[in-house]
Amino acid sequence: MQTRERILQAAIEVIRTDGAANLTLDRVAIAAGVSKGGFLYHFGSKDALMAGLLDETLAVLDDELDIREARFRAADPAGGGTFALAYLDYVREPYKAADDTSASILAAAALDDELLANTRATFERWQERLMHDDKLAPTAGLLARIVGDGLWLIDLFGLAPPTKAERHEVLDLVSAMISDHDAGYSACHDSEAPGAEPPHARL
Repeated sequence: MQTRERILQAAIEVIRTDGAANLTLDRVAIAAGVSKGGFLYHFGSKDALMAGLLDETLAVLDDELDIREARFRAADPAGGGTFALAYLDYVREPYKAADDTSASILAAAALDDELLANTRATFERWQERLMHDDKLAPTAGLLARIVGDGLWLIDLFGLAPPTKAERHEVLDLVSAMISDHDAGYSACHDSEAPGAEPPHARL
């Protein structure tokens, strides 16, 4: 393992055991088995280290979504909405936010606007895939993003989380809508016709 990767792994371990609030350059250097000078050669500041951790976290999330999407695509090669289904599947089980290193890194980065630049770019790319590259009506793709992001943030901050059964009912409902993407697409277009009754009014 290269020194840079060793430092990043050591930082993840420090966050996992002590929390992001207790992340210091000295602790990471000791955990990585490198000198302070060797550490600063790769990461000149704590912000630089956090940026490196954030990039690594986003890359892992990207890979996980791609793996899940490939599974849905293999099950229905001609179907659409595979990335949306992967996005929802990623949040199907509640996170234990206090134990989730990725969540801790993102929560810490949220305190620094400059560190979030790459995060914003990644979420914009995911939204583009959901709304325009997934063979779905754009509103259906956006719905998947809102539900997925909403559940993740609920877990991250412990914001009155739903029960496991409630969570699965919501995800099953939205996933079923996306799986029936052809009908959903038609409904979206019908609702845009002049004088058409809004879909929510028919619920």
